Amino acid sequence: MLSILIPTYNYNCSKLCFALYEQALALKVDFEILVYDDASPLKCQPNKELMTLPNVRYKELSYNYGRSAIRNLMVKESHGEYILFLDCDGQVASQNYLVLYNKFKDDADIVCGGRIYPEKNNIDSKYILHWLYGTKRESHCNRCQAKSFMTNNFLISRKAFETTCFDESMSGYGHEDTIFGIELKQKGYKFKMIKNPIIHMGLYDADKFIQNTQNSIDNLIKIVDKKYPKEEFFDISLVKAYYKTKSIGLKPLMSLYYKLFHSLIEKNLKSLHPNLFLLDTYKLGYYCAKVF
Repeated sequence: MLSILIPTYNYNCSKLCFALYEQALALKVDFEILVYDDASPLKCQPNKELMTLPNVRYKELSYNYGRSAIRNLMVKESHGEYILFLDCDGQVASQNYLVLYNKFKDDADIVCGGRIYPEKNNIDSKYILHWLYGTKRESHCNRCQAKSFMTNNFLISRKAFETTCFDESMSGYGHEDTIFGIELKQKGYKFKMIKNPIIHMGLYDADKFIQNTQNSIDNLIKIVDKKYPKEEFFDISLVKAYYKTKSIGLKPLMSLYYKLFHSLIEKNLKSLHPNLFLLDTYKLGYYCAKVF
């Protein structure tokens, strides 16, 4: 059986679920789709209509579990031998989406499909920073490496998941997937990347994107060299850049750079022409300023 798990929060994921439902029926496999609302303040009525579909379970949780705990709960309450995780803000990009996962499901313990972004003319200008970063940095790299794959679109065997699970001590936004990937790799599980992307529709405006960036760096700092050796994170460019900066004695300078210029950089990032190089220096400066 295939279990398709979609945690949602303040988002209408009915279009995604109906598309997956139709593909699963066409595939003629045993399947279930679980959609759990993580105590959204604003309930989305179209999501409730999913309860009318056979093999679909929609549940509204009574309190907010968070990004890691809700995924662990959904696996516990699912039944499939294979588990497909999707974020609620995705859109199916291909009519063969489930066909491809079914084709490659036995080639590795974790199969990742990747993500792409909408065309620029289809997005509001307030989302340009997130769109630019996603298009230039996320869509064109192999995100199935154990330390950097993303949880928005991947298939995993139940056997592999139940030996690891998501770290529920991680709070806020960012890097729960990094820890998950590292632990799977350390246990010897095999990863495979296939070209089977989901379109990432749920873009953040610049203010929220910057906030999420800071929170993800905070989480990264908590786990690098504290929970795992720093070398485990060297395929994350920010971590590698930080330790390089530190080794040549420039950490205090980058920390000062952030303190002096972060407001000016944020002004650029919130403009209609954000500069990704400035974003990179902003992230490195923030990292240096937060580590004592």
